[in-house]
Amino acid sequence: MQEFLIKIVISLVLGGALGMERQYHDKPAGYATNCLICLGAMLFTVLSEYMGNAGGDPGRIAAQVVTGVGFIGAGSILRDGNKISGLTTAANVWAVAAIGMAIGYNQLFLATTTTVAILLLQLFMRQTIHVMELLKRYDSIFLVCDPSWDIVEKISKQIEKQHVTILKQEVTKQDNKFHVNLVATFTGREFQKITKELLEMPEVYSLYK
Repeated sequence: MQEFLIKIVISLVLGGALGMERQYHDKPAGYATNCLICLGAMLFTVLSEYMGNAGGDPGRIAAQVVTGVGFIGAGSILRDGNKISGLTTAANVWAVAAIGMAIGYNQLFLATTTTVAILLLQLFMRQTIHVMELLKRYDSIFLVCDPSWDIVEKISKQIEKQHVTILKQEVTKQDNKFHVNLVATFTGREFQKITKELLEMPEVYSLYK
């Protein structure tokens, strides 16, 4: 019983550490979710060991944890047009389940080092994103505006004022509105400034990349 209580505490600490990082950055699966996933995976793993001691297949329950946690992770993935978000959170959920299973099998060193590695990765990744924001890269801008070629030209000139070169432009008409796809090279900061200026135009209804 004491060993099981220790596993519960470790699951709460490690799952909670990863959950706090997710919750701090306002992601779908936060502190409570990660704690529950880690605890649940740990308990299922302990039960699978009991099953093995009773003459059953010890990997039967544990194997289903890997599959089952995928449904939880899939719930955090969202798609908005061409933009997909939540993949990192889904991968985090999957990793937390693996950590819970490691705790269940008494592999505390593996569980702890993996948790630290994930936290360091998240920190490094965010620092890298800040650096990437300063670099120019090819990207697309999608916007919806009034069905007027004069407006499209006005939008292009507004973008080029930021010293951004438009490489490709596609315009389609849907629901009596123009859907414009612009391919250009710009930094993250330039995109933020362009977004602010274009959305202030009454002829532009929405914009994303």
